[in-house]
Parts: sequence; structure tokens; C-alpha cells
Amino acid sequence: MPNETWSEDGFPFEKVADYPNLQSALAAGCKEENLWSVCDDGDDPDVWIYGPPRHYVNLLAVIHTAESHDGSTYYVEDFNS
Repeated sequence: MPNETWSEDGFPFEKVADYPNLQSALAAGCKEENLWSVCDDGDDPDVWIYGPPRHYVNLLAVIHTAESHDGSTYYVEDFNS
């Protein structure tokens, strides 16, 4: 996706709730703009990528935050560091 923004500083927002997938979060009444997909990077299960909720490959969870996303910002959290 063009104009993506990536941050390697970890996820800066507090989780309100988590769900196994986008459908569960939407069924619980969450607004899509407040949902984030949490996926491992595919090579290392200790590297998590937080991004818009449309992602489902290597999905660990969908989390709900008070903050909304812009649809193109990603946060990387490396638990190996």
C-alpha cells in the first residue's frame, strides 16, 4: 500500500479488548477505525506487527483501542530486544 508509515518503537496505545478476528470485534459493536490487527511477521513469532484490521495472515488477534488508526500506519514490536 502506498504511503505506509512504519514505526519500530512498539505499539503506543493501550488495549481496551481483544478478539480472535475482525468479525468477532465488529459483532461486539466495535468501530472498525478503533481496531488493529496483530500479526506475527511470518519469520519470527516474537515480532508482532500492529496495523489496520484488514490483515488476517499470521493473525494473532484483533485489538480494540480508544485511538483510531489512519489505515496506513504500522507499529512493529520486537520481543527479542
